[in-house]
Amino acid sequence: MAGIDAYAAYLPAYALTDNTLDGPPRPRGIARSVAGFDEDVITMAVEALRHLPGHGERLLLATTSAPYEAKTSAGVVHEALGLDPGVAALDLRGHRSGATALDLVVRAGGSAALADLRTTRPGAPDELAQGDAAAAFAGGTGQAAELLAQAGHTTELLERWRLPGERHDRVWDERFTADILAAAGLDAARKALTEAGLDAADHVVVSSSNARAAAALRRALGGSGDDGKLEKATGFTGAAHPGLLLADALDRAEPGQSILLVSATEGADAFVFRAGAGVREARSGPAVRAQLAAREELGYGRYLRWRGLLDVQGPARPAAPAPAAPPMVRRAGWKYRLEGSQCGACGKVTTPPSRVCAACGIAGDGTAKVSLRDRTATVVSVTRDHLTTMPEPDVAIVVADFDGGGRLSAYATPGTGEIVVGTAMEPTFRRMWTTDGIHNYFWKLRPAKDSTDGE
Repeated sequence: MAGIDAYAAYLPAYALTDNTLDGPPRPRGIARSVAGFDEDVITMAVEALRHLPGHGERLLLATTSAPYEAKTSAGVVHEALGLDPGVAALDLRGHRSGATALDLVVRAGGSAALADLRTTRPGAPDELAQGDAAAAFAGGTGQAAELLAQAGHTTELLERWRLPGERHDRVWDERFTADILAAAGLDAARKALTEAGLDAADHVVVSSSNARAAAALRRALGGSGDDGKLEKATGFTGAAHPGLLLADALDRAEPGQSILLVSATEGADAFVFRAGAGVREARSGPAVRAQLAAREELGYGRYLRWRGLLDVQGPARPAAPAPAAPPMVRRAGWKYRLEGSQCGACGKVTTPPSRVCAACGIAGDGTAKVSLRDRTATVVSVTRDHLTTMPEPDVAIVVADFDGGGRLSAYATPGTGEIVVGTAMEPTFRRMWTTDGIHNYFWKLRPAKDSTDGE
């Protein structure tokens, strides 16, 4: 039996509701989800996948905005999660890659992260209609949802594309492509429903790179429109969008109810799922709607700085040095998995890891590696860097002691509010900076929150 055993969704902590530079803000009734300046496809995928139980024999990363072209981005995710080297890590590219990754893990097992970071030119008509998000799924026997049927419809269509080296999508007139995508989606949906032996589904969710096609499909398939309301609060999140909408549907579905998921881009893919008896226990982390409610509104100028769309003069400081390959390999446990060394003699944890215990000074082979990435840390010191080269006027640097031992000096994530001595923090994987074409990833700290909250 093919299906989903566990799932999670990740929405960044920021929302952009207005893109007006001159004059007062104009309420539009829509918002887009915005990743922080230190987030990208890799970090969002890690955030969605990190608490997912079991990853099987393969890890897939579906996206249209991978931070590397020739290098496999899924390999960085694999390392940050500390997966066994025998687990294959693969990238899937393109707007249809999210539905493809979901199909592969549901049928063949493994885990998949669907993640995208969407950037348009400032003032583009669909600037607020694009967004950033990630979703993750672990394939299995259907504890969360059983796959009843799947159907596809491929059509060659010049609708959204981007040339190598370009940053922004090019888009054909949506009035022309809407009818073609809607017809493809309707064909795939009807085939899937027929195969599943259903006339209609209890929940209908539609993802499409063309908003007109999505609206037409919702009407034709009898959808409630809840998926459309969610999209107005996040924007279209690219390859992540079918996963985000499916995660939200699973959040709301009762065991035994059917879910029709249609993804219409470069053709169409349709899935019919039946929510499993364990759908409530299958979610890792907070529900999608709970994450929406917890977001912080972002100003347009700040968004432009974060995306590098507004060139501002920073402090006269040299660029941060680029990481080198040899030390990245030697220190992979610390850099990617936040591993410390636990002394075999006194039990204390030394960070960064070392053969010599920082507490008792004993050197030997009795040390064991322990990961601190899922532990809570308490702030013991705070300072603010007002000469940072990051796109913020200042950033907090904290020293925190982990529960069970170990100390970390790290940046705090942006927008975390006031941090004082005694604040409980948790690690989160982020991009520190990019120098000489090399992205430097490490762990930052953010205020701790209950990951089970959000029913």
